[in-house]
Amino acid sequence: MRRRPGRRGACGGRAAGAPGGFPLTVEHSKGVTEIASAPQRVVTVGFSDQDPVLAMGVRPVGVTDWYGDHPYATWPWAQDELGAAQPAVLNRGAFTGTPDYRYEEIAALSPDLIIGLYTSMDDTQYQTLSRIAPTVAPPAGYPEWGAPWDEYTRLAGRAFGVPERAEQLIAGVDAQLEAAREANPLFEGRTAVVAERFEGGQSFVRSPNDPRSQLVAALGFTIPPEIGELAGDMDGATISDEEMALLDRDVLLWNIGFTPEMRQDIESAPLYSQLEVVQAGRSVFVDDPLISAAWTWGTVLSLPSVIDGLVAQLARVIA
Repeated sequence: MRRRPGRRGACGGRAAGAPGGFPLTVEHSKGVTEIASAPQRVVTVGFSDQDPVLAMGVRPVGVTDWYGDHPYATWPWAQDELGAAQPAVLNRGAFTGTPDYRYEEIAALSPDLIIGLYTSMDDTQYQTLSRIAPTVAPPAGYPEWGAPWDEYTRLAGRAFGVPERAEQLIAGVDAQLEAAREANPLFEGRTAVVAERFEGGQSFVRSPNDPRSQLVAALGFTIPPEIGELAGDMDGATISDEEMALLDRDVLLWNIGFTPEMRQDIESAPLYSQLEVVQAGRSVFVDDPLISAAWTWGTVLSLPSVIDGLVAQLARVIA
């Protein structure tokens, strides 16, 4: 699921009026990075990092493509924050599921800060990036790809000297989530699993640590611990169609907006129609491309776009 090269922009740096607070140091999973002054040429190397960076009032000169074909690899929910900026797009259309740090292309952008939040990064990759510019790696204390959206937001806020701005944005999303929980008390304690389908014969079930599952849990649902055990430190686990009974919970959510053609494949799987959750009508297909993408990105900018749509679908089947 995911996905041309954008022009190198002259509109990077901070949005007007962004606060300072430099020099500062930032702790992350690879140690501590010192940022001497307000960055003007930021390159993001994580798959969704442009969102929290833009949310802090900073417009990158380079971003990394994930999927979708949107201007400058920036989805509609973040276009206002992008404004007139035209960042270079790294890895355009080349998504493989594994980060591909193109060091020469990154260096050619002359960054003064590299941000890598929603990504994996080993010590060698971090050291190579750090030789190009000061680098902020993913948040400390979480498995790869497993930090919650608010921690990515907080880390971006600290890196740009605007922690208060980060907390204000987090509070706004939290208030929306709280309102959704209060309006739907029947969500509380119900079990739910999030699954995806990339090829026939098998499904990918999302770990409790994955942003997609984290959003469902934030609405009051419980992600079964055995799903977490199955995934381990990964963001999910692959199960065969013969193991589809593992998906039989109070609610089964299929995130297929990027591959809507997979619905027919799912529904034709031998065990699918036998699942109690299916027979009870509580198998939910999230196939709207924008809602699905906002859920997949799971950022401080995308979440407000998905909460209401996802809640409406869940409320219908729970009621």
